[in-house]
Amino acid sequence: MTKEHVLHTLFTNAKLLQIWAICPYGGMGPMLRRFLFGDDPIRPLSFTTNKPHAARMYLESLQSSAPHGILPLANSSWSSSKPAHQKFYGHSYTAPTPRIHFLQQFSLACTCTKAFAIHLRRPTRTQQAPQAPSGTARAPPGLSSPFSTDPRV
Repeated sequence: MTKEHVLHTLFTNAKLLQIWAICPYGGMGPMLRRFLFGDDPIRPLSFTTNKPHAARMYLESLQSSAPHGILPLANSSWSSSKPAHQKFYGHSYTAPTPRIHFLQQFSLACTCTKAFAIHLRRPTRTQQAPQAPSGTARAPPGLSSPFSTDPRV
């Protein structure tokens, strides 16, 4: 099953697939920015003629029926329904709106993910087996030394 066949199947079943990109530094791609903030892409994507279903799915994603601008909608919905005494969103005194709360959590997730990926790719030090010191190692009577070469000990 090819990618084009999958897109054709989704399209014929009235399903929408949006491709979201996130750069290693936490930047959002144009389709994710449209979904979250309602921003239109600066440069529309172009597709080759051998990818007709990808082009149709992309154009369908840009239509007004596709979900977009959910954070501004969340801000307006929350501000119109919040109690008068509530100044901040959720349980955070640093997030006055749902949009800011999301951006804080998203940035934290990107930072942690990036740090974890760097740690996996380049460990700070390699693990080495302990080396036996030169000479004989002494241990108290009845205890074996981890560095002993004598099997009786």
